[in-house]
Amino acid sequence: MNAVQSIQNISVRCNRVTPRCGNCEAAGAECVYSPRKPRAKKQGLLLEILDRLKRLEEQVGLENAPETEDNGDDSMSISSVGAEAAQAISLDEDPAQVVPSVIRDIVNRIKDEGSRSMLLSNVFCHLRHVGSCFFENNRCIKAITSAVSEIEPIHSTQSIEPLGDAIVPKDLAKKIIESKCLPPFTALDDLISFPEHYASHQFPGFEFPLEKSFLSSIPDLIEIPHVQLDCASQIIYYSVLLRGIVLELEAHPRRGSILRYLYLKCVALSDEWMKNIQDTPVDFLAASLMTSTALEGCNTDLAWKAFSHTCRISKALGYFSVDETPSEGDNQISSPAGTPLHEAEIDRNRKRFGFWHILRTDCLFRKSFGKPTLIPAGSWKVHFPDPTINGVDDESSRFIQIHFLISMRLGLIVRKYLDWITGGPNPDPVSHDAIIDNYIDEVQSILSDWDTASLLRTATNHIDVWLCIDVLIGSYEILIVLYLSKKCDSGHALPCQAVDLARKSLKTFQSLLGSTSHAFWGISPISMYQLLPFFVLCLDFIGNPDHENLDEDLVSVSWVGDYVEMVAEGRVELKPVIIIINAMVTACKQAKMDRLARSVATGE
Repeated sequence: MNAVQSIQNISVRCNRVTPRCGNCEAAGAECVYSPRKPRAKKQGLLLEILDRLKRLEEQVGLENAPETEDNGDDSMSISSVGAEAAQAISLDEDPAQVVPSVIRDIVNRIKDEGSRSMLLSNVFCHLRHVGSCFFENNRCIKAITSAVSEIEPIHSTQSIEPLGDAIVPKDLAKKIIESKCLPPFTALDDLISFPEHYASHQFPGFEFPLEKSFLSSIPDLIEIPHVQLDCASQIIYYSVLLRGIVLELEAHPRRGSILRYLYLKCVALSDEWMKNIQDTPVDFLAASLMTSTALEGCNTDLAWKAFSHTCRISKALGYFSVDETPSEGDNQISSPAGTPLHEAEIDRNRKRFGFWHILRTDCLFRKSFGKPTLIPAGSWKVHFPDPTINGVDDESSRFIQIHFLISMRLGLIVRKYLDWITGGPNPDPVSHDAIIDNYIDEVQSILSDWDTASLLRTATNHIDVWLCIDVLIGSYEILIVLYLSKKCDSGHALPCQAVDLARKSLKTFQSLLGSTSHAFWGISPISMYQLLPFFVLCLDFIGNPDHENLDEDLVSVSWVGDYVEMVAEGRVELKPVIIIINAMVTACKQAKMDRLARSVATGE
């Protein structure tokens, strides 16, 4: 059976009369419809999608690297020791409300609205996963209160340095535009960021709606007073430059100031652009790049607005209805090796590929930032794409295909979990935890099937490394959320599995960034993937008297502080994030000193 099939519409009764519906009774027709079970069907569809995606993986083939010896540190196994954690809460809420009231009350002391919004929607929203563990720890609350008092006098101005667009030298701007290796900031950027990223991998995934020659001419055009560029083109241009500066191998001496300038340029353009936004491919690209640019500025509210436009425009452009009226032969999207698919099918595959990444990004916003879904069940009808897009399986695009398959499986598990939580999980602790355990097993099976740690070791370039990190670190975070979602019968201890995963996540990220010359990846990977592990490890370090690996874990949390300070240098708007993280690191250091003092006093 072909693994790529559409999700069929489910027939329903013409009315609810039983045992035979009224219209069939009147017409003398046989009534063959079964009673509807809405929740079962909803879950059944997601299970069917996962099953089809699993068969698609089998069709593509798991071409993993040869088996390697387990060195312990790269092991994907998770401790099976039982532990309870805080009860999960609904994530489909306003993040300002999702943040627990204890923290909201403290943060509301900050007068600067931008700093307050950033912390509530970008930093402290992650604390909803740890429940009361954090908020009943006096040392943690004291650390946050002290940090907020330090943030209060900060008033981040939105002024731009008086250097104009010359702050980015023209030769540097053109070099970035011509670059062929710009990896993504977010999952959405896998989708439609800079096409040369895919051209260098022989991957025909997306068509860039602006000519490169036009983009390359913008550094000259902006110097001409009588030339006015539309806001969408400018947002694309400045976002591409921001990405290029972040990923430039040779750090510019004023990198922080340049990044702040480019970010604020996009922010300044966003209002006018949103007033005149249209359902065009150019605005689609601008919305997608604005999403990642806003996340790099820790501006979740703006990122969310941009992403909502991405969803709306993509729907208008047909991404949500690629297979609404399948044509003859639409189920057979594969071709013999080396034989390109028909151009119309290639275009549909591009849209399918794009839609599934948009769906995954919707799940990321829900999971990481507590946003409601913009893609409700039943609002789309899209096949899974041929991962090669054109039917030609080029080895250089292997990691892109693998990333798509893994990220989609993970994304659908997250969506299934989020829908279950939103619908009101079973209050019975036993059945609740049994369902959570099933989700955990599904994620673990993905890590086992693909051996993602070994896969990472086979990556030979920065793009492939990033794609591996996205699914590996993303898997750790999903597992942490799941372990923290289990029912808490007594006490406020964090589950040891979540603490172990937090430790592994931080160490993995640190080792990757510390072992490459391309170690500056911006702050968005921290805000999206590492804040929850950071808070979990800090909380257990501070509140658990039996916490082990004190020295090792203190190095990890201190590294997060050092890294954030490095990437935020010269970016005043990120100062509140630095202060909060450093406050937690300081609390960990004090906790260690207190334990050492007690050990000396007791002679242990």
